[in-house]
Amino acid sequence: MIEHPKVFISYSHQNSDYETKILDFSNRLREDGIDANIDLYEEAPSEGWPRWMENQIKQSDYVLVVSSKSYYDKCYSQDGKSKGLSWEVNIVYQHLYDACSMNIKFIPIFFDSADEQYILTPIKPFTYYNVGTKSGFDSLCLRLHGISRAQKPPLGKPKALPTKDKKTMFFSTPIDLQKWNSAKWKGAIYLFALGELPILGLLFDNYEAGTDIFKEWSQKFIDSDLDDFIKIDYIIPPFPKSCWVYADPDRNFGNGYFIHIGPNIEKSVERSRISGIDPNAMYLAFLSRYQWMDEKGGSRNRDIFEKLISNGSGYFVIPVGLIDNSKPVIQENLNLGFDYIIRMRDVTFKAGINLRTDDICKVVLEKANLQ
Repeated sequence: MIEHPKVFISYSHQNSDYETKILDFSNRLREDGIDANIDLYEEAPSEGWPRWMENQIKQSDYVLVVSSKSYYDKCYSQDGKSKGLSWEVNIVYQHLYDACSMNIKFIPIFFDSADEQYILTPIKPFTYYNVGTKSGFDSLCLRLHGISRAQKPPLGKPKALPTKDKKTMFFSTPIDLQKWNSAKWKGAIYLFALGELPILGLLFDNYEAGTDIFKEWSQKFIDSDLDDFIKIDYIIPPFPKSCWVYADPDRNFGNGYFIHIGPNIEKSVERSRISGIDPNAMYLAFLSRYQWMDEKGGSRNRDIFEKLISNGSGYFVIPVGLIDNSKPVIQENLNLGFDYIIRMRDVTFKAGINLRTDDICKVVLEKANLQ
């Protein structure tokens, strides 16, 4: 608290009534313990008025700038400028300039709310007071005495962070990323024979690398049902109206479907439980791959495949490559990997529009960023 802050009041001379208001205001400040000073208390300062005004501004703790139309006009208008007021204002400007626009010394005040518009431009950003009201006058006095209306309480001790439940990372995936990147899966073909299980052929750009994938599956899951580890899903039309494929000419404007190959989530969770890991305390990590399949000629092959496996008898999966990658996908140019054939039971057909938020296949509905 500053017991007797020294304050200088800068105002515009207008008439005797206004000067009386300024004098009464200054007297009230002094009654409140504030060492207020105005030119009305002086008759003839020995150093002269310009030096006296400069000394008052320099020696005071605060300068109260009484905003009014007269003050504003005498400062900014080309007509009717006041020598004394212009001198004071220039000193104010220079102090603000030297302080790099940082200000605690110059305080704008006014007696009527209509005079708020006449606050000088350089002090407009700072706190002002309507001293024509009791609350405004009292607030100004507290400010001049260095008293805050609200006191900051002492800092308490930080609360301990809540303990996070520990989670275990469980990695389960049939996808060997390096091998799939090398094989470059690019499509699927269907083989049908009367009285035989249908065959789904995964077409790879690099046939040798594709066969390595099937070798690994056969060796890794030799004593297990492959369906316990691999899940094949078909995501078929209709897709959500906003899905990117409908606007993509490379996806035949949505005329086709996705094949998604990933882990069997339910079986992965079951294996984690057998391993002693609580599924509720586990993060399941995996890799998956999907491919878009155009259906420019209609969905006949897909429909036949779906119908043939609907009785639950299963199907076969084989790797397929082209004998000559420069030639089209025709029977004579196919390298069919019957030596690596794998039998599977389950495949799921899901309409893209019905995919749940927690379905891992929902990834196909978001356009991949290949950058």
